[in-house]
Amino acid sequence: MSFMAPIPQTGEVVRNARQPRIIRARLIHRDGEEQEIVIRNVSESGIGASARGPAPVRGERITIILPGGQEVKGLVRWFSGHTFGMELETTLDLEGLSLALQRQAHIAQVSGEWRVENRHRVHTPQADPSRIRRV
Repeated sequence: MSFMAPIPQTGEVVRNARQPRIIRARLIHRDGEEQEIVIRNVSESGIGASARGPAPVRGERITIILPGGQEVKGLVRWFSGHTFGMELETTLDLEGLSLALQRQAHIAQVSGEWRVENRHRVHTPQADPSRIRRV
């Protein structure tokens, strides 16, 4: 989902294969403001994500703190609404990220901390039986 510089001879866009993921992370803007994000896909050279608030703007240098404390820096290449794509300054260790996610899941499972947060719960409205009209 990130835009990379085209190869001059053919005009084709070069990009690494994306791995679809759903990963909660933290975004740190240049000014130090932090924001929760959800990473939607990753590759060795880029990240596609959605922010809870406005996405960082094109050309902004940002830092993302991944699970396990891994910190990646990069440049926002595109944004649209709450979604954005960034090109990383250094290669992302995808194997290390997978291991950190596995450790995080194992710790949560062993500690019994698997729970759905209130903001993710499905709310089913209940009808008042005395107000239901019989047909």
